[in-house]
Amino acid sequence: LEFLSEEIPARMQARGADDLRKLVTDRLVAAGLVYEGVKAFATPRRLALSVHGVPARQPDIKEERKGPRVGAPENAIAGFLKAAGLKSIKDAKVQPDKKGDFYVAVIEKQGRPAIEVIAEIVPDIVQVFPWPKSMRWGSGKLNWVRPLHSILATFGPETEEPDIVRFNVDGLSAGDETRGHRFMAPAPFKVRHFDDYVAKLEKAKVVLDPARRADIILADAKNLAFAQGFELVEDEGLLAEVAGLVEWPVTLMGSFDKAFLAIPDEVIRATIRNNQKCF
Repeated sequence: LEFLSEEIPARMQARGADDLRKLVTDRLVAAGLVYEGVKAFATPRRLALSVHGVPARQPDIKEERKGPRVGAPENAIAGFLKAAGLKSIKDAKVQPDKKGDFYVAVIEKQGRPAIEVIAEIVPDIVQVFPWPKSMRWGSGKLNWVRPLHSILATFGPETEEPDIVRFNVDGLSAGDETRGHRFMAPAPFKVRHFDDYVAKLEKAKVVLDPARRADIILADAKNLAFAQGFELVEDEGLLAEVAGLVEWPVTLMGSFDKAFLAIPDEVIRATIRNNQKCF
């Protein structure tokens, strides 16, 4: 699952990925689709989620719902039939209890294909996604952190051709296409399973994993500094922010002409005069 949009502020990316992971997996489990593993990622332009080991369909459900006592008033029996989805009291069974005989409805529900359940879950999540700040654009009603360009959603075995999870969000249809780097690889391309997605993004100049982008930036910065005889001043907060600003990190070293670093004599004299006045 991928949401491709305009640039997501760096400070919102990690939380956005965590929220997407929690919202989707909570709904899957509630629907009886217990998964094996999940990974969530964020880049400046996309939130992505891969959920592994999702069953092909929901399990069949069989439950018993206890109703009123045998001989109860008609309105009580009618309410029980409506709540249990039964057409007639003959469809219920009678179960003895220490307090008497009671009607019991045996409710059986066949599990639905997982792809249908997912197609209902994701649009609901998009509508309630808890961005700290969101916006609307054009004539649509959707709120998202920045204008949303495309949704990628595929489901199926990793060894076979997956299906597209068909749903629509405010006129935007889910598909199996995404785009790479905005300038270096803007053309759309199709993807299948998660490994295929990551590999094709890499070819399209996008490093999906934010931790890996940070590692690339830090390692290259250290190497550049070492080559000039410098020692890098590390800053974890700055590194995380920069990793959230680029999809294809390239570390550069710049310099100033020493003439621009010298303080003019008149500035020094003015500073001395001002300090003397203060005393």
